Amino acid sequence: MIRTIAAREMLDQVSSPKFVFLFVVSTVLIVFSLYTGSSGYVSARTEYQSTEALSRRELENRRDYNEVSQFGVKVARRPPSLSAVASGVSMALGRSARVRPEQQPEIAPPPLADTPVLAVLGELDFSVVVRVFLSLFVLLLTYNAVAGEKESGTLKAVLANPVPRARLLLGKVLGLFGVFLMATAAPAVIGILIMKVGFGIELSGGDWLRLLLIAVASGLYLLALFAIGMLVSTSTSRSAVAFLVLLLIWVTFVEVIPKSSPMIAGQLRPAPSYASLQSERDRLQAGFQQSMFQVMSGAFARAGGVGGSDVTPEQAQHRQAVIDSVLGRGRDSLQADLNTRLAALDEDYRNKQDAMTRLALFLSRLSPAAAMSHSVETAAGTDFDMHRRWRDQLVAYRGSLEEFLKSKGVTFGGFRIVVRNTQSTRGGRTTNDIRIGGPSSEDTHLDLAAMPAFSARPESFPAALGRAAPDLVIMALWAAGALLLAFWKFLRYDVR
Repeated sequence: MIRTIAAREMLDQVSSPKFVFLFVVSTVLIVFSLYTGSSGYVSARTEYQSTEALSRRELENRRDYNEVSQFGVKVARRPPSLSAVASGVSMALGRSARVRPEQQPEIAPPPLADTPVLAVLGELDFSVVVRVFLSLFVLLLTYNAVAGEKESGTLKAVLANPVPRARLLLGKVLGLFGVFLMATAAPAVIGILIMKVGFGIELSGGDWLRLLLIAVASGLYLLALFAIGMLVSTSTSRSAVAFLVLLLIWVTFVEVIPKSSPMIAGQLRPAPSYASLQSERDRLQAGFQQSMFQVMSGAFARAGGVGGSDVTPEQAQHRQAVIDSVLGRGRDSLQADLNTRLAALDEDYRNKQDAMTRLALFLSRLSPAAAMSHSVETAAGTDFDMHRRWRDQLVAYRGSLEEFLKSKGVTFGGFRIVVRNTQSTRGGRTTNDIRIGGPSSEDTHLDLAAMPAFSARPESFPAALGRAAPDLVIMALWAAGALLLAFWKFLRYDVR
């Protein structure tokens, strides 16, 4: 009986103009979103390869390790292959950064800075299509599933026969949701073929598992909206009222809760902005430079007080050692204090930002739409955690670069004062020539093969699944709870 009811429901829907409209629009949106997403990924991949080649040429043109320390190393961020499905925060992150010893990594402006219209209008990727458009189509299928049949008198005629209400509703649920899957599964497969064949995007075994996770998350979200639609339709006697209620629920889930959550979290857990963090960093750097100037002035005075034409090489060597010692002790002490202050400042900033982000994500999960976005972006590797991983990888690479350059004799954070006896052109008098140079390095031969290379390991699929699991559970609870309430309401539904 359930199979017969489901088949009849599917046949009625497939033969209706509503299904034709749903299929055509779904096909256009899904295929177009995956096409544009694949094109954007290919462009990002090309930019990544160009940046890598440019960085290699820069290093090959450096004369010594001093220049490497001064100009740093430019590294590129490899775009996730599934950013073609869900771009997430990838467009809001710079695709390259310059890493210098004992300095914060300088991340390049994000792609949105070049195309600010995207920041206003937004992108149309597969995640957006599912969250916004396909969820609307679900509401179009369900708002009159029960209330509409009551208005037309069909429901009363069907229940006049010995048909159990639970089986009738289960058949309608299976039939309607089956129609929706028919209208969306085929376009999704076509879009994946365009990614794989049309753009040549290579997908590993882990990527296919991630695609499966994206499909599961999208299906749970649409099922949750479907169940809510059935619940509202069984709770009202007029389809127009059901449609208005569902539209209000949709706006709340898709727009109100996700957009208001960061604002509420910002009020409850305020965090400093990046501009204020950078301002405080600049203040600490300015204090360090001022203190370093005082140390250099003392060393300069020490150097200027030593002179004469009868300075032996041993005395000159001892004099230079004293100057290096004074300058080195002051520089090391100031640099250590600066590093401690910067580390405390960065840790405080990150802790407050993380606390605000966690609260915003927690509040946004009241909406199944936000839960779907989080899980899909987590599976694609383009979620909020991507920003943290990118910065952590840059800081880790900076540390390895510092250690390598220090092993080559490069000194950071100050200058070296060199005092030499030179012959003046006036009167043949011997004077002191004081020269201030940059960081010193005894080994000036560049060994690029020995230099540490920047490496970014993507998150493993089990780790991504573990982080997406809470969102999947939330959507499953929405779907199960709404369906159970819908059955309970239908068993008591007044068909008169």
